[in-house]
Amino acid sequence: MVIIHQMAKVGSTAIQQALQRAGIESLQTHNLGEHHLQNNLASFLSSFYTLQRVRNELGLFKDQIIATKLLDIARQPGSPKQKLITLSRDPARRWFSALIQNYAFLQPKVDEFYEAQQGKKPASASESFDYIFTTLLNLVNSSEHKLGSHEFNEFFWNSRHTENEDINKVILLVGAELLVPFTWFQTNIHELIDLDIYAQPVENGMLVTGNDHFKLLYIKFENLKRDRALTSRALTEFLDKKIKMKPANVSKGKAGFDIIKPLEDKYYSQFMSCANIKTSDYCRHFNYPEQA
Repeated sequence: MVIIHQMAKVGSTAIQQALQRAGIESLQTHNLGEHHLQNNLASFLSSFYTLQRVRNELGLFKDQIIATKLLDIARQPGSPKQKLITLSRDPARRWFSALIQNYAFLQPKVDEFYEAQQGKKPASASESFDYIFTTLLNLVNSSEHKLGSHEFNEFFWNSRHTENEDINKVILLVGAELLVPFTWFQTNIHELIDLDIYAQPVENGMLVTGNDHFKLLYIKFENLKRDRALTSRALTEFLDKKIKMKPANVSKGKAGFDIIKPLEDKYYSQFMSCANIKTSDYCRHFNYPEQA
């Protein structure tokens, strides 16, 4: 059993499907460990999770429970090493992709935020998303604390824009996915399995590492997208079985694509040129934005 453990929207579906075609069982997880299990359960039970959203994500929750147990077994003396695959992606591109994925859930809430701030209904969903992007950009730029630090997280999660707490939560829902990459490898790899990916050089968007209990393959999403043959070879060597990659899980055609994509074109460079993003450990280590 292989655990594909990664942030959402980084190409893991294509890898899982490739493993399935090769007859290799895998689990797909975004967070692991008892602490994250408890947090995810709290999210499932919150007022922001609709019944349909819970149903859609129940498979990931089930995989997380099984994978957490597999990690415990791997730590026991004499157990074989547990193999994990993980990925990174340009933080802004990943964020916009996540917004498309969650568009139907977020759109009415983003409209509520706009109306609470502006005192009128937005002329379109594009106008309300445009407004919340500007608000988030100002938040990122206004903090002196390093992105990914405890101080920045405190600043972000305690920011207030209206007296209505439910409305305040909207910008946190939209902005949370933007912040995920800057702490994910610390909390979900280093603290979880005692492998510090930042302490090891990444060459050509790939890294194989491990310790007494775990073996890890890191793949840069942008490599996977532009050179599937290279990714196939890396997976084949890591898993000792022939793996062939195929394209999968594109956002084009999904609800919200026509709204978010033009705004991505408008805001991408603005977010990635923020000193707080550009100089982050994440962007420097994984080389984002990629140089032309």
